[in-house]
Amino acid sequence: MKKCIALLLTLMLLLSCAPALADGNSSADSLLLNLEHNCPNTGVMLPDTFSPYQTSYILTVADWVSRVTFTPTANGVIYVNGVQVPSGSKSQVIQMTDEPQQVTIQVVNGSTTTYTVFLQRRPSERRTRVSAGYISDIYMSGSKYFIAADLVTVNYLSSKYEDGNRSSFYNDSSYLYKYAVDPNCAFFYMNNGVATRARDIYEFQNNIKMAGWDDPDMFRIVYMEDEIVAVMPYSADY
Repeated sequence: MKKCIALLLTLMLLLSCAPALADGNSSADSLLLNLEHNCPNTGVMLPDTFSPYQTSYILTVADWVSRVTFTPTANGVIYVNGVQVPSGSKSQVIQMTDEPQQVTIQVVNGSTTTYTVFLQRRPSERRTRVSAGYISDIYMSGSKYFIAADLVTVNYLSSKYEDGNRSSFYNDSSYLYKYAVDPNCAFFYMNNGVATRARDIYEFQNNIKMAGWDDPDMFRIVYMEDEIVAVMPYSADY
Protein backbone atom coordinates (compact mmCIF):
# COMPACT_ATOMS: atom_id res chain seq x y z
CA MET A 1 0.00 0.00 0.00
CA LYS A 2 2.81 2.44 0.92
CA LYS A 3 4.49 1.63 -2.41
CA CYS A 4 1.29 2.45 -4.34
CA ILE A 5 0.79 5.71 -2.45
CA ALA A 6 4.39 6.73 -3.09
CA LEU A 7 4.02 5.93 -6.78
CA LEU A 8 0.82 7.95 -7.04
CA LEU A 9 2.40 10.94 -5.31
CA THR A 10 5.38 10.71 -7.67
CA LEU A 11 3.11 10.64 -10.73
CA MET A 12 1.08 13.61 -9.47
CA LEU A 13 4.31 15.54 -8.95
CA LEU A 14 5.43 14.72 -12.48
CA LEU A 15 2.14 15.96 -13.88
CA SER A 16 2.19 19.18 -11.95
CA CYS A 17 5.79 19.89 -12.88
CA ALA A 18 5.71 18.65 -16.47
CA PRO A 19 7.55 21.04 -18.79
CA ALA A 20 5.85 22.55 -21.81
CA LEU A 21 8.14 20.47 -24.07
CA ALA A 22 9.83 17.31 -22.89
CA ASP A 23 13.04 17.63 -24.90
CA GLY A 24 15.32 20.59 -25.03
CA ASN A 25 15.43 20.50 -28.83
CA SER A 26 11.63 20.31 -29.28
CA SER A 27 9.66 22.68 -31.44
CA ALA A 28 6.04 23.29 -32.39
CA ASP A 29 6.52 21.10 -35.50
CA SER A 30 7.10 18.03 -33.34
CA LEU A 31 4.04 18.36 -31.09
CA LEU A 32 1.19 15.88 -30.91
CA LEU A 33 -1.97 17.45 -32.28
CA ASN A 34 -4.25 14.92 -30.57
CA LEU A 35 -4.07 11.73 -28.53
CA GLU A 36 -6.93 9.27 -28.01
CA HIS A 37 -7.17 5.87 -26.33
CA ASN A 38 -9.54 2.93 -26.76
CA CYS A 39 -11.08 3.05 -23.26
CA PRO A 40 -13.40 6.09 -23.41
CA ASN A 41 -16.07 4.43 -21.24
CA THR A 42 -13.90 3.24 -18.38
CA GLY A 43 -10.62 5.15 -18.74
CA VAL A 44 -9.96 8.26 -16.67
CA MET A 45 -7.15 10.50 -17.90
CA LEU A 46 -5.43 13.05 -15.71
CA PRO A 47 -5.29 15.81 -16.90
CA ASP A 48 -8.66 15.03 -18.49
CA THR A 49 -8.12 17.23 -21.56
CA PHE A 50 -5.23 16.62 -23.94
CA SER A 51 -2.92 19.54 -24.65
CA PRO A 52 0.05 19.40 -27.06
CA TYR A 53 2.06 21.26 -24.42
CA GLN A 54 1.26 18.83 -21.60
CA THR A 55 3.66 15.93 -21.94
CA SER A 56 2.79 13.70 -18.95
CA TYR A 57 -0.52 11.95 -18.25
CA ILE A 58 -1.98 9.26 -16.03
CA LEU A 59 -4.53 6.90 -17.59
CA THR A 60 -6.48 4.74 -15.15
CA VAL A 61 -8.65 1.99 -16.63
CA ALA A 62 -11.10 -0.56 -15.20
CA ASP A 63 -9.56 -3.56 -13.45
CA TRP A 64 -10.75 -5.93 -16.18
CA VAL A 65 -9.24 -4.02 -19.13
CA SER A 66 -6.45 -6.08 -20.69
CA ARG A 67 -5.62 -4.26 -23.94
CA VAL A 68 -4.99 -0.55 -24.42
CA THR A 69 -4.20 1.23 -27.68
CA PHE A 70 -3.45 4.87 -28.45
CA THR A 71 -4.30 6.89 -31.56
CA PRO A 72 -1.82 9.78 -31.88
CA THR A 73 -2.07 12.54 -34.48
CA ALA A 74 0.89 14.69 -35.51
CA ASN A 75 2.65 16.17 -38.53
CA GLY A 76 5.86 14.28 -37.80
CA VAL A 77 6.91 10.65 -37.45
CA ILE A 78 5.31 9.05 -34.39
CA TYR A 79 6.71 6.26 -32.24
CA VAL A 80 4.77 4.49 -29.46
CA ASN A 81 7.16 2.58 -27.22
CA GLY A 82 9.61 2.62 -30.11
CA VAL A 83 7.16 1.29 -32.72
CA GLN A 84 6.31 3.65 -35.60
CA VAL A 85 2.60 4.45 -35.84
CA PRO A 86 1.02 6.39 -38.75
CA SER A 87 -0.68 9.62 -37.73
CA GLY A 88 -4.35 9.01 -36.90
CA SER A 89 -3.90 5.23 -36.66
CA LYS A 90 -4.13 2.91 -33.68
CA SER A 91 -0.90 1.91 -32.03
CA GLN A 92 0.16 -1.60 -31.18
CA VAL A 93 -1.69 -3.18 -28.25
CA ILE A 94 -0.34 -2.38 -24.80
CA GLN A 95 -1.03 -5.45 -22.67
CA MET A 96 -2.26 -4.44 -19.22
CA THR A 97 -1.14 -6.16 -16.03
CA ASP A 98 -1.78 -5.44 -12.38
CA GLU A 99 1.46 -3.44 -12.28
CA PRO A 100 1.64 0.24 -13.33
CA GLN A 101 3.52 0.81 -16.56
CA GLN A 102 4.79 3.64 -18.71
CA VAL A 103 4.06 4.34 -22.38
CA THR A 104 6.37 6.67 -24.29
CA ILE A 105 5.11 8.51 -27.37
CA GLN A 106 7.65 10.42 -29.44
CA VAL A 107 7.08 12.82 -32.33
CA VAL A 108 10.02 13.48 -34.62
CA ASN A 109 9.88 16.34 -37.12
CA GLY A 110 13.21 18.11 -37.25
CA SER A 111 13.19 18.02 -33.46
CA THR A 112 11.72 15.52 -30.99
CA THR A 113 8.99 15.81 -28.37
CA THR A 114 8.43 12.99 -25.90
CA TYR A 115 5.10 12.34 -24.19
CA THR A 116 4.66 9.91 -21.30
CA VAL A 117 1.45 8.16 -20.30
CA PHE A 118 1.46 6.26 -16.99
CA LEU A 119 -0.98 3.35 -17.23
CA GLN A 120 -2.65 1.70 -14.27
CA ARG A 121 -5.74 -0.31 -13.40
CA ARG A 122 -8.30 0.71 -10.83
CA PRO A 123 -8.61 -1.57 -7.80
CA SER A 124 -10.86 -4.54 -8.45
CA GLU A 125 -14.59 -3.84 -8.32
CA ARG A 126 -15.53 -7.47 -7.70
CA ARG A 127 -19.06 -7.09 -6.42
CA THR A 128 -22.63 -7.53 -7.49
CA ARG A 129 -23.84 -4.91 -9.96
CA VAL A 130 -26.60 -4.48 -12.52
CA SER A 131 -26.30 -3.03 -16.03
CA ALA A 132 -28.64 -2.79 -19.00
CA GLY A 133 -28.04 -3.04 -22.71
CA TYR A 134 -28.34 -4.86 -26.01
CA ILE A 135 -26.74 -8.28 -26.44
CA SER A 136 -24.58 -8.29 -29.56
CA ASP A 137 -23.16 -11.81 -29.41
CA ILE A 138 -23.16 -15.00 -27.35
CA TYR A 139 -20.08 -17.09 -28.01
CA MET A 140 -17.79 -19.71 -26.52
CA SER A 141 -14.10 -19.16 -25.85
CA GLY A 142 -12.29 -22.20 -24.54
CA SER A 143 -14.71 -23.94 -22.22
CA LYS A 144 -16.69 -20.83 -21.20
CA TYR A 145 -19.52 -18.87 -22.74
CA PHE A 146 -19.28 -15.11 -23.06
CA ILE A 147 -21.82 -12.37 -23.73
CA ALA A 148 -20.85 -9.22 -25.63
CA ALA A 149 -23.23 -6.35 -24.89
CA ASP A 150 -23.65 -2.71 -25.85
CA LEU A 151 -24.49 -1.26 -22.45
CA VAL A 152 -26.65 1.82 -21.97
CA THR A 153 -26.89 4.49 -19.28
CA VAL A 154 -29.97 4.02 -17.09
CA ASN A 155 -31.61 6.91 -15.24
CA TYR A 156 -34.02 5.84 -12.50
CA LEU A 157 -37.08 7.91 -11.64
CA SER A 158 -35.90 8.47 -8.08
CA SER A 159 -34.43 6.72 -5.05
CA LYS A 160 -37.81 6.46 -3.31
CA TYR A 161 -39.11 2.96 -2.67
CA GLU A 162 -42.64 3.89 -3.75
CA ASP A 163 -41.34 4.78 -7.22
CA GLY A 164 -40.05 1.26 -7.74
CA ASN A 165 -37.35 0.83 -10.38
CA ARG A 166 -38.99 2.75 -13.19
CA SER A 167 -36.34 4.24 -15.41
CA SER A 168 -35.32 5.63 -18.75
CA PHE A 169 -32.11 5.07 -20.67
CA TYR A 170 -29.89 6.43 -23.43
CA ASN A 171 -27.10 4.87 -25.43
CA ASP A 172 -24.13 7.22 -25.80
CA SER A 173 -21.65 4.78 -27.36
CA SER A 174 -21.39 1.47 -29.18
CA TYR A 175 -18.51 -0.01 -27.17
CA LEU A 176 -19.00 -3.76 -26.54
CA TYR A 177 -18.43 -5.10 -23.04
CA LYS A 178 -17.56 -8.80 -22.90
CA TYR A 179 -18.13 -10.87 -19.77
CA ALA A 180 -17.95 -14.56 -18.97
CA VAL A 181 -21.24 -16.32 -18.21
CA ASP A 182 -21.58 -18.29 -14.99
CA PRO A 183 -22.52 -21.96 -15.73
CA ASN A 184 -25.59 -21.53 -13.50
CA CYS A 185 -26.67 -18.19 -15.01
CA ALA A 186 -30.44 -17.61 -15.00
CA PHE A 187 -31.76 -16.51 -18.41
CA PHE A 188 -35.19 -14.93 -18.95
CA TYR A 189 -36.78 -13.81 -22.23
CA MET A 190 -40.17 -12.36 -23.16
CA ASN A 191 -42.70 -14.89 -24.45
CA ASN A 192 -46.06 -13.34 -25.43
CA GLY A 193 -45.55 -10.55 -22.93
CA VAL A 194 -44.48 -12.87 -20.09
CA ALA A 195 -40.95 -13.15 -18.72
CA THR A 196 -40.04 -16.82 -19.23
CA ARG A 197 -37.03 -18.61 -17.80
CA ALA A 198 -34.96 -20.42 -20.41
CA ARG A 199 -33.84 -23.97 -19.66
CA ASP A 200 -30.35 -23.17 -20.91
CA ILE A 201 -28.28 -20.65 -22.86
CA TYR A 202 -29.30 -22.25 -26.17
CA GLU A 203 -33.03 -21.72 -25.57
CA PHE A 204 -32.31 -18.16 -24.49
CA GLN A 205 -30.27 -17.43 -27.62
CA ASN A 206 -32.95 -18.90 -29.88
CA ASN A 207 -35.68 -16.70 -28.41
CA ILE A 208 -34.14 -13.24 -28.41
CA LYS A 209 -33.35 -10.57 -30.97
CA MET A 210 -29.76 -9.46 -30.63
CA ALA A 211 -28.20 -6.14 -31.63
CA GLY A 212 -28.05 -5.81 -35.40
CA TRP A 213 -31.58 -7.13 -35.79
CA ASP A 214 -34.58 -4.89 -36.35
CA ASP A 215 -35.97 -3.82 -32.98
CA PRO A 216 -33.45 -5.76 -30.82
CA ASP A 217 -34.36 -6.93 -27.33
CA MET A 218 -32.90 -5.12 -24.33
CA PHE A 219 -31.86 -6.81 -21.11
CA ARG A 220 -30.81 -6.18 -17.55
CA ILE A 221 -27.54 -7.98 -16.89
CA VAL A 222 -26.55 -8.95 -13.35
CA TYR A 223 -22.87 -9.52 -12.56
CA MET A 224 -21.32 -11.12 -9.52
CA GLU A 225 -17.55 -10.94 -9.30
CA ASP A 226 -16.46 -11.09 -12.99
CA GLU A 227 -19.27 -13.28 -14.32
CA ILE A 228 -22.85 -12.78 -15.48
CA VAL A 229 -25.24 -14.59 -13.17
CA ALA A 230 -28.62 -13.42 -14.52
CA VAL A 231 -30.05 -11.89 -17.69
CA MET A 232 -33.63 -10.64 -17.80
CA PRO A 233 -35.78 -8.46 -20.08
CA TYR A 234 -35.51 -4.71 -19.53
CA SER A 235 -38.51 -2.41 -19.48
CA ALA A 236 -38.67 1.26 -18.57
CA ASP A 237 -41.93 0.49 -16.76
CA TYR A 238 -40.80 -2.15 -14.26
